Amino acid sequence: MPRRRQREPRRAELPASGLLDWTSSAHWSSEERPCRYCGGGTHLRDSARKPAHKTCAEDALRQQAADAAAAYHSTRLA
Repeated sequence: MPRRRQREPRRAELPASGLLDWTSSAHWSSEERPCRYCGGGTHLRDSARKPAHKTCAEDALRQQAADAAAAYHSTRLA
C-alpha cells in the first residue's frame, strides 16, 4: 500500500496588529530607552520590562521560531 503524503500544517493567520498584544499599560514607560534589538529609542517594554519595539520583538520571535524549526528538522531520530 502506498504511503500517504503528509500535509503541511496550516499556519494560523496573524491578527492585523501582529503577533504580540501589547495593549496593556505594563508595556509602556514614560522613559525613552534604546531598543534591545535595533538601538532606536522606544517607550515600549517587553514582558521582561526591557526596552523593545513591538515589531523588533516580533521579528526576534520569528527568527527564534525559524531557528528552532531548522534545528528540529535537521536532527535525525535513531
